[in-house]
Amino acid sequence: MLKKLILTATLLLSALNAWAAEDTAETRPLFLRGEMNNWEAPDAAQLAQQEPGVLMAKADLKASHGAYKFKFADAKWKGDTTFGQFDPTAKLTLESPIQAKAGYQWSDMRFTPEADGSYGFVLDRRDPKHIQVSIKKL
Repeated sequence: MLKKLILTATLLLSALNAWAAEDTAETRPLFLRGEMNNWEAPDAAQLAQQEPGVLMAKADLKASHGAYKFKFADAKWKGDTTFGQFDPTAKLTLESPIQAKAGYQWSDMRFTPEADGSYGFVLDRRDPKHIQVSIKKL
């Protein structure tokens, strides 16, 4: 009986250690969360790796909506993977990326599409000190 208890405890500890090691800011799945999806984290809004450090999610937007507010975040809004706009005066357009930072204190990003269509929301984390967000028309 004691052997079974020790074996079970060892297996549980191993599983917990493996799970904890995988839950980091670099390995946690990120999502485009905003007015385009009711701030939820649906599978369709998960960012996919385009190249190392560059992630993108797609969204269909309507020009009649006006400015869409959004952030990039994991499913649980953890602080180290909730990316907001660092400079609230910066304007995000198709031609100009803005700087983002991880943390709850940073403001929502805003993007106003000029036309209805599919857009790619890009989070570039190649340089952790200068994280960039850009949008492209697909």
